[in-house]
Amino acid sequence: MDNKLKRGLLLVGLILLIIGGTIYHERQKYAVQTQQTQQKMKQLQQQLQATKLELAIQKAKSHEAGIDDRTINHLSAKEQQFVQQLLYDNSFSGTILIVRRNHVLFQGGRGYANFATKQLNSPQTTYQIASIQKSLTAALLMKQVQAGNIDLATPLSRYYPQIKEADQITLKMMVDMRSGLTELSAPEKELSDQARIQYALDHLAVKDIGQHNYSPVNYLLLAGILEQVTHKSYRELVGNQLIIPFKLTSFNFMPNETTGQQATAYGYQQDGYGTPVSEPSYVYMRELGTGNMYATTSSLFRTEQAIVQGKVFKKSLLKTLRSSTTGEYTGGVYNYKDYFTSHGVESGFESSLQMSQDGRSGIVLLSNQYKANPSIGLLTNQLYKQLITLNR
Repeated sequence: MDNKLKRGLLLVGLILLIIGGTIYHERQKYAVQTQQTQQKMKQLQQQLQATKLELAIQKAKSHEAGIDDRTINHLSAKEQQFVQQLLYDNSFSGTILIVRRNHVLFQGGRGYANFATKQLNSPQTTYQIASIQKSLTAALLMKQVQAGNIDLATPLSRYYPQIKEADQITLKMMVDMRSGLTELSAPEKELSDQARIQYALDHLAVKDIGQHNYSPVNYLLLAGILEQVTHKSYRELVGNQLIIPFKLTSFNFMPNETTGQQATAYGYQQDGYGTPVSEPSYVYMRELGTGNMYATTSSLFRTEQAIVQGKVFKKSLLKTLRSSTTGEYTGGVYNYKDYFTSHGVESGFESSLQMSQDGRSGIVLLSNQYKANPSIGLLTNQLYKQLITLNR
């Protein structure tokens, strides 16, 4: 091979080497740039997630829809001292929610959800809400009124003709606890909805129709009427018309199976906790429509707020349901001109709420230690007057 050919081959090899080196260098450069771009994208995504989280937190701090079971405290020093002293003086054990003009001022717990394990009460703690549930049953009833399936002026005899003097009792009387109906005894075994209603029908007394007499059997039978009209169980109605639409969590029917969240009820003991209160399943099962659900303070607040703001049935129908504004029992609550209250006691649990008629402000106390005197209804009222009424 002559020298000229050798030089040509060397030149071609050199050129190919340079081209290959250039390609390798560019590929490495591209790989580095791609990696850097991916890192920047990851950082941007992390920043975006952090921004979304911060916005969510800010929303939670400033708007009722953001109630998310976090511990929150935006009370002034004076307000905080008032709240702490009131709860301390009354040995309150439970969870507290305070909302003022759509702003969550305070959400937190006091005392133990489980004294044996030293688990504290918190915004995530769930409690049996007892008779406050009657306001939910009344709301479901009004949804059927709105649909034209029920008329509150209809006599009870249309649905339960076997009840003595049922033709003199209207559904509105039952809603307002003025039916004169009283259940003489309660079952001590588990019963289906229909069997539970039949038990009530077999153990009813009727006296003083038209006069107020607080008797849970009214709402038990109203739950039965809802089942007759809709051909759905009460549980289905609550699920489809309240729990699912409002995306309620930790809000459901007994037994309370929110593992790690449920409070244990205790008998009251001065400066401590008494014996845990046992609740056989038949006890809560017999409270159909009247007290067999549990909730957190925030889920209960959101549900009651939805009712008064016209998100369950038309707001114009609320005056029909809650026809009195001077504190009488009507539509599952004690209704006043500017606010309404509700209260319940069941198997060692006590629940209380007081809410403005527009649903923008309110106090919810849920307790796992029932103390008859004073009722936490009184504490709720004192908190409402001090933190809501005086700060309009």
